[in-house]
Amino acid sequence: MPELVRSVVSRVRVYFKDRRQSPRLRVRLVFNVGIKREGDGNGSNRRAKTLQGHTRDVSVKGMALLVPQVHLDGHHLAAEGRELKVELQIGSGDPISMIVMPRRYERLEETELGCAYLIGVRIMKINEPDQARYLNFIREGLENSKRTSTIRRPAAGESPASAT
Repeated sequence: MPELVRSVVSRVRVYFKDRRQSPRLRVRLVFNVGIKREGDGNGSNRRAKTLQGHTRDVSVKGMALLVPQVHLDGHHLAAEGRELKVELQIGSGDPISMIVMPRRYERLEETELGCAYLIGVRIMKINEPDQARYLNFIREGLENSKRTSTIRRPAAGESPASAT
């Protein structure tokens, strides 16, 4: 039942004003997500399990994460108050590491590249060098998308010369 409510709310957002504050950059970036674990003090070096997915969009304050499942290692990824660790791959450099907090999730009607769930997250912590790279990536992406959206493309059957 809760998934039905989430789905309805997400569809209603299409018909009413979208209240999101930060502009979104629609981009597919690969990431690994895991549950943020505090050191348990017993010296355990057990490697935390992660799940791979990709973004639907990113903004200064958050991201839409697409994942194949919503449970990891017996835990619900979108549980209230659960912090997640995300390693986001931007370009060819090291991944950007951040701590995020889920704000909403929904099951997708159709899977996207094997991903059946969308988790909307807010960025809670990110170190300064990673934050600078992340914000620069978004700024450049938004600038490029504005430039390409203002270029009129010729309609089907129209010559390129008449489109200018």
